Amino acid sequence: MPTNRSRRRFIEHAGTAAGAAAAGAFAAPNAEADEEHPSVDLIRVGAIAVGSGSHLNYSIWAPTINPEEPDVWPIRSTRMKITHCWDRDPDVAREFATKYKCQAVPHYYDMVDKVDAMIFAGFFECKWWPKLTKPYLEAGIPCHINRPFALSMKDAEFMVDTARKNNAPILCTDEREYIKESHVARWKIGELLKEGKQILGVTSDNSAGYEYPAHGVHGLYFMLAILGLDVAEASLQADGWWNGKTPTSPHPMTWGTLNLRYNGIEIEGAGKQDKPFVATQQQLSGYGANAGMRVYHTGGWWDIMNHWTRGERLNRLYYLFFPTIFAMQRMFETGEMQWSYDYILKKTRIFLTGFKSHLEHGGAMLRLEDLPTDWEAPCPHPDWIDEGIFG
Repeated sequence: MPTNRSRRRFIEHAGTAAGAAAAGAFAAPNAEADEEHPSVDLIRVGAIAVGSGSHLNYSIWAPTINPEEPDVWPIRSTRMKITHCWDRDPDVAREFATKYKCQAVPHYYDMVDKVDAMIFAGFFECKWWPKLTKPYLEAGIPCHINRPFALSMKDAEFMVDTARKNNAPILCTDEREYIKESHVARWKIGELLKEGKQILGVTSDNSAGYEYPAHGVHGLYFMLAILGLDVAEASLQADGWWNGKTPTSPHPMTWGTLNLRYNGIEIEGAGKQDKPFVATQQQLSGYGANAGMRVYHTGGWWDIMNHWTRGERLNRLYYLFFPTIFAMQRMFETGEMQWSYDYILKKTRIFLTGFKSHLEHGGAMLRLEDLPTDWEAPCPHPDWIDEGIFG
C-alpha cells in the first residue's frame, strides 16, 4: 500500500477541479464552451463499500449520482459522478461498475489520485473505517463517512484528528437530519421557548427495523437534529441490538427504547432552558412512517410525523434520501463542513453510550463522560473485512 499520498500530490495529480474542491472553491463552468451549450466540470467521486448494507446498493444513492436507471431516477441532478469504486468483494465492485458505468479498482487505496471526493457508503465496514479512510483523509480529500461513523471513540477521534491535520472536510449524516419535519420541529421548539414555555419531555418513534446500530441511529440523529447535543446520559433498553442471530448478537431484537437525558436546550435566537428533560424513542419496524415526535410543554403538546412516501420509487428517493446527496455535493464543492468535527464526535459518543448501556448496564442511564475511549461496540459480522488487505 502506498504510504506517501500527500495532499499536495493529490491536488497536483487530480487537476484544477480536484484542487479547487479540496480548497473549498470548485472549478467554474468551462469558459471556452459554446455559449449556447455550456458545460461544467463534474466532481469525480470514488466509492467504497457498494454491496450488502450500503446506501450505494439497492438503487438508493447510486442512481441519483450516476443516472443509469431511468425507471428509478430519470435525469442527471447533481454535479457529481462516481468514477471509481471498490468493495471487499471484487465481483460486487465489478457488477456495480458495470451497472453505473465507472471503474472498479483492485485495492481500497487506489483512488487517491483519481478522484475529487469520496463516499464511504457501507454499514458493515464501519469497524474498518479508520483504516479504509486513512489514505483519503491524509490526502485532504472531502469524505462522506456513513453512519454510525465509528464503533469506538478511539476510532472516531483517530479519523477526526487525521482529517483536522490534513484539512479534510468530512460528513457523517443521515436522511432524518434533513427531512422537512426535523427543521419544522426545531423551529417549533424555538417558538415555544420564545413564548416562555418549558419543554417537559419528548416521545419519539423511528423506523429501525428492530436493530440499533444501522437504522436505530437514524432515529437518534433525528432527535439530535431537533433537540441538540446537550445530552448528559443515554440508555438503550432492548432485548437485543440486531434483527437476527449473528456471532456477536445471539438474541435478535424485537423491541427497543432509546432514552436521552438532556441538561436543557438552547436554540440560537429563541432562548434557553436550563431545566432537564428526557427524550424517549421507540425503535420500531413496519408501522408506515420514518420518524415522528411529540413534544410535551407547559400548556400542552405538539406532534409531527414524517410518513413513508408512497407511489413511484422516485418519490421516496427525492423526499427522503436526495437531501443527503445534496449535502454531500455542497461539502465536496465548497469544502465547508455542515457539522463540525466536534459535533460528529459528540453524536458518536451519544450513540455509543446507548450501546454500552444496553450491553453492559441492563439498559440503565449511563453518563456520556463515563464512556471509555477504547470501549468498542460489536459489529454484526466481525470478519466482514479481511485484515490482510491492510498489509
